[in-house]
Amino acid sequence: MRWTAVVFALALLALGYQIHQAGIASRLVDPFVGIRAQDEAVYAHSAIRMAQTGDWMTPSFMGRHALYKPPMLFWLTGLSVRLLGVSPLSLRLPSLLAGALVAALLFAWLRSFTSLPAAAAAALLLVSSSTWHRISRLCFTDALLALCLVVAVYVLYRDPRLTHRSSLWVFAAASAAAILTKGVAGLLPSLVLLLFTLLGGRERPSLRRLAQAGLLTAALAAPWHLYQSAVHPRWFWAEYIHGEIFIFGLDSPYQSSPESHHGFYLRRLMLTDPLLSLLALAALPAAIAVWRSAASPLPRLLLCWIAVVAVALLVFQYRNASYVSLLIPALALLAVAYSPLFSGRRAPFAAAALGLVFLAKAALPNQSWGLDFQTGITVPSATALNAYARMQRPNELVVVSPDDAFYSAVLPLPRVRYCFIDPSDRTPAYGLDFRHLGINVSASQFVDLDRWRPLFHRRLREWNLNSDEPVATVIVVRSLTELSGLIAASPRRDFLLPASLQAELQITSLTSHRPLPASSAHVLLLSRP
Repeated sequence: MRWTAVVFALALLALGYQIHQAGIASRLVDPFVGIRAQDEAVYAHSAIRMAQTGDWMTPSFMGRHALYKPPMLFWLTGLSVRLLGVSPLSLRLPSLLAGALVAALLFAWLRSFTSLPAAAAAALLLVSSSTWHRISRLCFTDALLALCLVVAVYVLYRDPRLTHRSSLWVFAAASAAAILTKGVAGLLPSLVLLLFTLLGGRERPSLRRLAQAGLLTAALAAPWHLYQSAVHPRWFWAEYIHGEIFIFGLDSPYQSSPESHHGFYLRRLMLTDPLLSLLALAALPAAIAVWRSAASPLPRLLLCWIAVVAVALLVFQYRNASYVSLLIPALALLAVAYSPLFSGRRAPFAAAALGLVFLAKAALPNQSWGLDFQTGITVPSATALNAYARMQRPNELVVVSPDDAFYSAVLPLPRVRYCFIDPSDRTPAYGLDFRHLGINVSASQFVDLDRWRPLFHRRLREWNLNSDEPVATVIVVRSLTELSGLIAASPRRDFLLPASLQAELQITSLTSHRPLPASSAHVLLLSRP
């Protein structure tokens, strides 16, 4: 237990170094295509609002219901904000703790049947993984989901038949927490249990125990889902079920890269964690041999875990590099438990070598497999937004052609709207028609918002949203002429726009606003009143 606590503390340090100095939404969640961690700002905003309003049942984003994810991450992050205040550290603390807890759990797991250096090697493999490092330093759901999965599989390893009541309850609690963390993806622990049972072997749960585990999991996960079904039935169905499962899950409308599905995940696994991938692949034959000898349930469990996650990645149509993180703990266990490099007298040298690997990765953060401990904010408009926030103006801020990945949503600003320049003026409806609800509006609707507001008010209440706050969160203009008219018709609103538009809009001639350079790439238009 003492060594496990030491590993947890070291993992916390290794994963969390300088985490409080890295700006929200500044990291790349997929370094291959430059995808910024936009979801971090979205989830952080929902958690902050939950902590501030006290509405712990229904997450929200910029005034609207946010039922794209269950509330577990928001609950934990909101509690962290309540205790520590709003900061990058408090917003990322649940993910950081989850990442370090998995490292400690892998150590304790391997320590139960192998040497101390080998167990330490598993923790080192995990924290030196570029993918694991990344998701443990973001306000994302992935680290929490991985923790739930590891706990559930560990319980199955300790008690493959789930004969003890404590094992049944811990497995069900971990499985329910997984569902409350990431919805349908939270079914992964239950699917591992099902496949583990179907593959047979002397050590497996009875059908009765299997049913009990499923019913108990459902009972623990059901209350929040039943609440949303009763209180926000239309929104819950449109966003949580239809949007997340049927639109993005079964037929995603867009992808971040043109790669094939299997090529996308193989490339990210092999190029972000090449050493871990090769070690796990080399250990696979030995794991299969042990499985056939029925000497231990571990290889069957690990291969069920890997198979279930791999199939889930291929079935779920929307691709995301962070999903690979669900494989990393299993590969680390497989590599250390069944590789000759980590047995006998070789184990201390292998563990020491992995320590050097960690240092080498930290020294080369720009490599795809490097560990990035960057500080500061890389969001393009962050400098301008921070400068504006320090002014503490009471006005609404309209961000034109936003490139902030919703960074502005976590700043203490009275009201933020986003304005996009789109000549086609087409707003896709992914489960929810934001144009119909008035959350997205055209320039003409925004200029004449007082006339449109009663209609949007009625539509939002039909969806059981008793607030006009989300009305006109997004404004779509078709041309710079429309944008000029929008600015002229908004004398009491402030605007942030790219400096490249300054000359075309002739903002120096505006009588309603005064221009103020906010950064080398952005200019503020401050309301003169």
